[in-house]
Amino acid sequence: MIGIEQYRKIQEYKALGLAQTRTAKALGITYSSVSKYWNMSEEDYVREAEKERYHMDNYRQYILEHLKICPQMRDTNIYLKLVEAFPDLQVKRATFYRYMKALREQHGYPHASKRKTSPREISPPGYEAQADFGQYKLKDMYGRIVRIYFFCMVLSYSRMKFVYFSPDPFTTKTAIKAHNYAFQYFGGSTQTILYDLDRVYVVSENLGNIIFVPTFEEYVRRIGYSVSLCRPRDPQSKGKVEEVIGYIKQSFLEGRIYTGIDSLNSAALAWLDREGNGRIHTVTRKVPREMFMEEQKYLLHVKPYSEVSSTVASFDKDGVVNYKGNRYLINTGMMDAHKRIRIEDDGEMLLFYDAETNDLLAKYPVTEDTGQLFKPEENYSRDRVSLTIIKQYFAEYEIAQEFIRLMELQQPKYFNSHCIRINRMTKFYTIGQLLDGIEYCIDTERCSAYELLAYLMYQYGEHIAKKFLPNQQYFNHLARSKEIRREIDG
Repeated sequence: MIGIEQYRKIQEYKALGLAQTRTAKALGITYSSVSKYWNMSEEDYVREAEKERYHMDNYRQYILEHLKICPQMRDTNIYLKLVEAFPDLQVKRATFYRYMKALREQHGYPHASKRKTSPREISPPGYEAQADFGQYKLKDMYGRIVRIYFFCMVLSYSRMKFVYFSPDPFTTKTAIKAHNYAFQYFGGSTQTILYDLDRVYVVSENLGNIIFVPTFEEYVRRIGYSVSLCRPRDPQSKGKVEEVIGYIKQSFLEGRIYTGIDSLNSAALAWLDREGNGRIHTVTRKVPREMFMEEQKYLLHVKPYSEVSSTVASFDKDGVVNYKGNRYLINTGMMDAHKRIRIEDDGEMLLFYDAETNDLLAKYPVTEDTGQLFKPEENYSRDRVSLTIIKQYFAEYEIAQEFIRLMELQQPKYFNSHCIRINRMTKFYTIGQLLDGIEYCIDTERCSAYELLAYLMYQYGEHIAKKFLPNQQYFNHLARSKEIRREIDG
């Protein structure tokens, strides 16, 4: 579909008496495009454009998630990711690019080429930080050369600095660990962090086609900041952090005797407090620590992040899962026995999820024993927990208690799964919204989590459900919500 400007140009040339062939040549578009819109009224054009936009809105949240992680990602790359995630996508590239242009303008995500890189640009408080790695050779007490590696981050507004040393080159895992220390030191994160194209973060990049290391991409998504990328040794883009690297080498590391990585990190924190963040900065002419008092109010709150190993496993008809030498019994009535289970191990608890829906099925404490069989009676059975939680949540509302009773009568086989889903919905919808949906379900005699969520998508928008539903389930519920719209609105 062509844009509104070209549509109006076609109508303008038509009014001037130009032929369709000459109009197509003048506008640089195909004859078929001119012919399609030649006799179309502007009302019909607007109606068709709205239909096109409504179709693309189904993928809006998915696109925004990628733009939030990396605003400078090329539209072509996002389109390819969209096609990969949704093989049945039927939208022309021109339509997609027009939608992306409007979406970027609406949410303030400019293209990479439009990003300002002037070294004199003043970053607002809490907006940007810059991060990079460095390395240095020290001598130990025996005169032997020891190479150490360090990660540093600087807040662009206040020039508040952080540094963390490691005896080994940084991997994605240790870089994430360093980020956690930095966010703990600052008390939060900026809205965006600028990096160069380091293999720790990026698998490949070609003219804006960026592929992140999956572990790092998931970390960025969980913390909630955006990533900006630049070429290595680009002083216009990340000169602030490169200056900090040089400053650390000259002011802190030069002439220092290496006595161990822990003592080096302890000394660095003391140096930051005394020197690195305690002296007047040559550019701002202010003390970073004093400017940071203002900037800290604008930082994003960062929840503690722990590294969790994840494994996908299958289980037999009896619901037994084998993991690290032990056997765990899962209530198979809660899901199809042919589906896959994702096991998350945080070192203290084992969490068993439905790999498709992300519903928590059971959890067991981690044990060093092997050859054991763990039964549901010995764990925190999620089906009972979810039912208890939602009953407590709706304790003061008789209509909700009636809904739960009817749901158990109408959905006896999958009642536990419905309880799990409703428990999850309470994290995203208000009590008023849920009660509105429950009243609808009782009135229509369709008491299920599926019907409840489909109604909420119809009444309060689809974007909320997109936050926690897997893609396929999202579109299943979306189809039902459209049916509800037709039933109610006609």
